[in-house]
Amino acid sequence: MAKIINGKDLRCKQRQSLPELIPLPGPFLVYLEQTNLCNLKCSFCPTSDKNLLRKIGRPSGVMSLELFHKIINDMAEFDNPIKMIHFYKDGEPLLHQNLIEMLTYLKQSGVAEKVRLKTNGLLLCAEMNRKLINTGIDWIGISVEAVSTAGYRKISGVSIDYEKFVDNIRDLFHCRGTCEIYVKIINANLSEEDKEKFYLDFKAISDFCAIEELMGLSYTKSKDFLLGTKPETQDGLPLIEKDVCPYPFYSLAINFNGAVSICCVDWSHSTVVGDVNKNSLKEIWNGPQMFEFRRMHLEHRRGENKACADCYFIKQAPDNLDGQEAIVMERLSRKRT
Repeated sequence: MAKIINGKDLRCKQRQSLPELIPLPGPFLVYLEQTNLCNLKCSFCPTSDKNLLRKIGRPSGVMSLELFHKIINDMAEFDNPIKMIHFYKDGEPLLHQNLIEMLTYLKQSGVAEKVRLKTNGLLLCAEMNRKLINTGIDWIGISVEAVSTAGYRKISGVSIDYEKFVDNIRDLFHCRGTCEIYVKIINANLSEEDKEKFYLDFKAISDFCAIEELMGLSYTKSKDFLLGTKPETQDGLPLIEKDVCPYPFYSLAINFNGAVSICCVDWSHSTVVGDVNKNSLKEIWNGPQMFEFRRMHLEHRRGENKACADCYFIKQAPDNLDGQEAIVMERLSRKRT
């Protein structure tokens, strides 16, 4: 039987004090995107809004194996293994035809202590399930969008066999070995009946199970990603206004084309600080663009970046550097001398 949790139980376990660790020799957390294409059209997700993406000018595509191998080799240059690699970002990972090969290479490389994959689950089946588990993946998260066939048509714009979808997740759970299975649904105006059905359908076929609130993402002036809701918490934590975003100090997001962003919710590619086609990850992490981006936040100038200016996601960041600006800036500057 699954443990019913909220997101903080997964994201805030064994956290260290970030101000005491800065500057880090390498990122603790990396989001590695193999594709930003998706087979769903969820109303709360920017990837599904093609008009918005054209207006913003965000590219779409899949990562080449050559670039992927280069990135993994770059990661081996850091002093220590990356604590966590989230092998997803703005798209559906199972759409990449080389996903299993990539996951196997990533796990065997030893560049990360843990590797997590998140999928919408529509392409799960008995064969795919076993291939995924055989890669040695540590954790698979499944994003459920609705609890019925009709619900999927309404929320995600697709027609699925909901019962078969649940059966495929059940099969994954039974063959999971040591891999942990996390199943969650976004509270996009869910009814109490929907919430009850979600737990009824999935708590017996997952290790962890949760109802999460809408995140709001970055660049929120472009669209209401909260769908009119006004959540007061995220991951069980209160939403707190912050001047300094902590993510630039411990995380990176590598997009399918090699552009390196600051964090996972930069869907618009507005926080790009480097390109792994031109430089190594270590050079980017310690480079001038990262330094200036961090300084921008420490000097309370995040309004200069359109993704950061009205970012909603910063409110739920578990770390808080407000009040630590001077000491953090001194440490960063000392490292560069």
